[in-house]
Amino acid sequence: HPGLGAEFALREPYDVHAFCAPPGSLLALYTDGLVEDPALSIDEGIDRLTDAVSSVHPWDALDQAARRVVSAVAPRRRRDDVTLLIARMIGYRKEDTATWRLPARGDAAARARTLVSELLGQWSAREHTRDSVLLVVDELVANAVRFAGGPITVRLIRTGHGLLCEVGDTGNGRPRLGPSGLLDDAGRGLHVVHGLTTRWGVRWTDTGKVVWASVER
Repeated sequence: HPGLGAEFALREPYDVHAFCAPPGSLLALYTDGLVEDPALSIDEGIDRLTDAVSSVHPWDALDQAARRVVSAVAPRRRRDDVTLLIARMIGYRKEDTATWRLPARGDAAARARTLVSELLGQWSAREHTRDSVLLVVDELVANAVRFAGGPITVRLIRTGHGLLCEVGDTGNGRPRLGPSGLLDDAGRGLHVVHGLTTRWGVRWTDTGKVVWASVER
């Protein structure tokens, strides 16, 4: 899958680099309009952006921090579009995560529910949180079995605000939230996930994709 800037990536070869960063690190993605200033070299513009992002406090709200960075760095007379995306990289303790690998069989969803239910009991999760997480896991695993195949990875992460459910498979299709009628058999799973979670989405991996969903405690 082409990365960000896909239009360029499809026309020119590009390298993929993997790196590790400590929890709390900030990742800044920006367009060149943010660092291009007639009064400065491009390297000086990037250095100014690096200094501005480095000054963001670990607990600052990222939307407000992004506005401050743009205000401090963007050229006064803009000749190009200016876009900045800041993401905070979060780490989790080993005792706050659990991962299971399951074969893509008809009983995979039931097996996943049993495993997750046992863990939620150990974590003393509230009943309504437990019910929501089990429904989300059931739907995501069932979708993975039906549409992707291959081994399935289920991961549950306990965060500061809730629980993060992840289901990985070997498929490359993007799940989409489409219209679904009351009598439709297919397409209702993602509506269930959408209704029970605060956020959900998809990320690509070397072997397929991961569908994730966040449930508040």
